[in-house]
Amino acid sequence: MLMNQKLGRMIWNILIGTLFTRTALFMSTPFLAIFLTNQKEISIIHTGYILGINPLINVLFGGLGGGLADRFSLKKIIGYVPIAWGGVFILFYYADSFWQFLLLSGLNGLCYSIFEPASKKVLSSQSNQTNRLLVFNLRYTAINLGAFAGPLLSLLFNMRMTLFPYVILGVLYILYGMSTQLFFAESSGAVSPVSATPLVSPTPHKPQQRLYAFHVLLKNPVYLLLLAGVSFSFFGYSQLNSTVSQYMANSNTFADGIRLYSTLLSANAVIILAAQFILLRWISGWNPFNVILTSNLLISLSFLCFVFPSSYLMLLVFIVLFSVGEMLIGARFDALVDELAPEEAKGLYFGSSEWVRTGTIGGPIIGTLLLDQFGFHSGLPVFGLLSVLTIAGAGLIHMAKFNYRRGNY
Repeated sequence: MLMNQKLGRMIWNILIGTLFTRTALFMSTPFLAIFLTNQKEISIIHTGYILGINPLINVLFGGLGGGLADRFSLKKIIGYVPIAWGGVFILFYYADSFWQFLLLSGLNGLCYSIFEPASKKVLSSQSNQTNRLLVFNLRYTAINLGAFAGPLLSLLFNMRMTLFPYVILGVLYILYGMSTQLFFAESSGAVSPVSATPLVSPTPHKPQQRLYAFHVLLKNPVYLLLLAGVSFSFFGYSQLNSTVSQYMANSNTFADGIRLYSTLLSANAVIILAAQFILLRWISGWNPFNVILTSNLLISLSFLCFVFPSSYLMLLVFIVLFSVGEMLIGARFDALVDELAPEEAKGLYFGSSEWVRTGTIGGPIIGTLLLDQFGFHSGLPVFGLLSVLTIAGAGLIHMAKFNYRRGNY
């Protein structure tokens, strides 16, 4: 009861909605690459394009979505966008061609670009400074509970090779949007007791004010270097749902590779859920840039496990290193962006932080190109190169830390 009062009902609505929608998301999206190549007979390269256009839209429209969150009613954005988003997911079930999947993947990315900055701004504005890191990590916990349950439910109901989970996902997003409208029906213009930020935005910023905020953002070397470095971490992170999934599904090295991959996805979520708050306590005194740097190194090193002869032990080491690296990004990145962002431009900073998804644009494309070039039985060149590309971000993150220490932000 005390925690419920401390965090507030708006925060809990977003956290619970995140749990249910992400559960359905992980029932569907991790298997999309396998479905497209095996069931729809779409080429590996075209599959990479379908997976890559989603983060491309995130990058192109992330700043716009953040600007909308600063300018318009947060209540309306987080109430209506999920309904449109749900419709997009349902249409995945009826899609049949490369172009249809490409369009829907792009629309998926556009909805994400508008919704995510608004939801993060609500979490930031409706929590106090003491609880803010906890709030962002509860959101991350909800995501990983979904990541744990989703693949298991997909296996339980044998939905790995069908797009019906997208229908479930779409329905849940529509219900999420409707519940948000009902839940916040009496909150129009309400102000959180811990923050002076209303759900319904005040008079929109003048165009020159918005341009000034964007100008300040572009002149912030710490923020820009951080985004550039973390984009390489996201490049590595994107391989789990693209290159790793296709490699395990098609390589004769693994018996029943699809089921084994599903087990890895659930293990990924279990490791994060089991270790998240213990790890948070351990790293609580760390410089946040060191946390982000360590995450990059761990994700990069994890790919080397596919260079050695395949075994269950190597897969276990891979998923442990990968999961801890992912966990460190999830634990600190959004909170660090929140710390770097001025109060009047929170939405813009959260939206522009989607620029890190440049890594997830190139990730599936480069990964599938490597698989196409070297084949499904050549772990050394494929994952060795992915490891080298991922670790390139470490230098940029270190430069961001150096500029932060000098006060260049």
